[in-house]
Amino acid sequence: MRIYHPVRGVGGALRENSFAIIDDAGVEIGQGGLEFRVLRKMLPERPLDIEMNMNAHPVASDTLFGALCARAESIKTEQGELPARLYTRCAIDDSERHEYFTRMGFDDFDGDELFVLPVPQDMSTRRRNYSPLGTKGIDVELRTRTRREEFLLSLKEFGCVEHASEWLEERMKDPVFIARAMYNGSDFVGQMLVTGTQNEATLEMICVEPKWRGRGVASAMIDEALMQLSSQRVAYLCARSVRRNKSAMQMFKRSGFDWVRTECYLLGRDL
Repeated sequence: MRIYHPVRGVGGALRENSFAIIDDAGVEIGQGGLEFRVLRKMLPERPLDIEMNMNAHPVASDTLFGALCARAESIKTEQGELPARLYTRCAIDDSERHEYFTRMGFDDFDGDELFVLPVPQDMSTRRRNYSPLGTKGIDVELRTRTRREEFLLSLKEFGCVEHASEWLEERMKDPVFIARAMYNGSDFVGQMLVTGTQNEATLEMICVEPKWRGRGVASAMIDEALMQLSSQRVAYLCARSVRRNKSAMQMFKRSGFDWVRTECYLLGRDL
């Protein structure tokens, strides 16, 4: 059995963060990779986010797991010893994967959480949340590729899934598309992206600069979105958050979202 860096990275991982294992006959029996992001604005207490993608035959699992964990420690060192979280995704009904990773020391305290808010068809029945005094919301200009890339780059700092400009261009054709930003004079406060259909819209991202958090900015932006969704007769607004992002979890509940389910476990451990 031999472990090595494959010619190409595994999934979206770089080659140096990827491993493959072959048996004595040269047959591949496992592969895995690590992708990491630094999310200081989204997860300030543990900003280095390292996701492990691993699939292996049982005889190769422990070797591959050990190599990936060692590489995760190296990434932490390379990133200046930032507090880190190493995790892997696990379907709720995948008991075999859950058992393996928990046996190897991962916990199941984190997960991808789904929230849903029925859009009020009469907004007068909802208590309106207003933005802080001196702030103003505007539509984000996204007609050029440069502006779309700038917008996606700013969302990336807050943990938004990395998308290309073409993805955003396609979403702009959806029946529902809202891209809003909030400023206090020239000072950037936060922004929001909502896409979807007549039946269901998705809050792709809502982000607020750290110094403006706790002042009702996110709730005010959600209410701005609800005004437009209500006028379009959209039925539901969905949102997702990782469980360990406690501020987002609390904000969704305060804004009237109902927790629906854990969509998958994020089995992991702190580094």
